[in-house]
Parts: sequence; C-alpha cells; structure tokens
Amino acid sequence: MKRVLILILTMTIWAAARDKKPRAQPGPYVFTSKASAQTLKALIVQQNLNLGYKLDSDKQLQFRFSMPAQMPLVSAVFVASSACPGMTTKKVWSYTLTELNSVTTVTVEPAWEYPDDYCHIQTQPLIWGQRDEIAAFQTMLDRASTSKAQGPIPTAAPVSPPGAPDQSSGEATERAKQRATCLELAKDKPSITCK
Repeated sequence: MKRVLILILTMTIWAAARDKKPRAQPGPYVFTSKASAQTLKALIVQQNLNLGYKLDSDKQLQFRFSMPAQMPLVSAVFVASSACPGMTTKKVWSYTLTELNSVTTVTVEPAWEYPDDYCHIQTQPLIWGQRDEIAAFQTMLDRASTSKAQGPIPTAAPVSPPGAPDQSSGEATERAKQRATCLELAKDKPSITCK
C-alpha cells in the first residue's frame, strides 16, 4: 500500500510540475537596439500616446506615461481610490534609455500606482505577462534600427524658438531637434506643450 501511495504521489508531483507554466516576472524589462536613443524615444512616445497614455514626465532620456485603469480584482482589494477625492488608480510605464557604443538599452518599468487607506500614493509592480506584447516591443525597436540603416527618418526642419538667447551651435541644433520632435508629437495630442 505504501508503494502505491508513493507512486501516486510521485506521479501527481511530476504531472503538476509538467503542467505548471513558468510565471511571468515583474520588471524592470531590458531591451536593446542599434537605433539612436532619440529615435527610440520618439517611437515609444508616439506609441504610448496612440494607446491613450498621458506623458507625465520627460527628463531627456527618462520619461513616464500613465493612464487611469482598474487593477485586477486580486490586487485591487487594498485600493481606496473611491475614498480619496481626485486620486485614481493608474497604470504607469516608465522608460530609461541609455546609449553606449552605438547600442541603446531601453529599460521599461511598468507599475500600478494607487491611493491607500490614508490617501497616500503606493506602487505595485505590474507584471508584463503578455509575451506577444513584449515580442512586439522588441520588434518595434529592431525595426527602428533597420530603418536607420536604410536611411534617415524624415523629421520636420529644425526651427529656432523666437527670441532665443545666443547659444553655441551644438546646443542650438540639439534644442531645435528636440523642439521639432515635440512639435511633431504635439500635432496629434493637444495636451503636449513644446517649450
């Protein structure tokens, strides 16, 4: 009888291990591309704006988007957004781009941001469990590097802001490129203001 129980237990454990799928891990998620950081930033910004996200912060190569969203039921048990006026649960995506030796590393950190019982903002990692979405993101980054190799991506002509103080040529060119990128993005989203 003991042998039968051991055999059944062993088979049950083996079957459970076989059927168990690997669980998705929380971020950060790291991607690489041969495209420039500025090219990738423009693509990522445009993609998130098209999905309905709002650009919350933009610091050169660190930027973040958010959108009001409902957390999964299991996670939402401790959320008190209805008790905190003006505070909602948000899905947040933070990006950091680093360019070194012609390779750009893109670090993506998705999270839930929500008010707790005391109306303080808390965060919880958002697990990016959709393998097809992750693969599509890497494909977008790969396509950006191949389109760069085929030729430059067309952009608006750089325009210096009126009344700008004298600057070095390199600074003026960089600011003009940033402004052109911003103006291009602002066409589709009136909430974006360019300085």
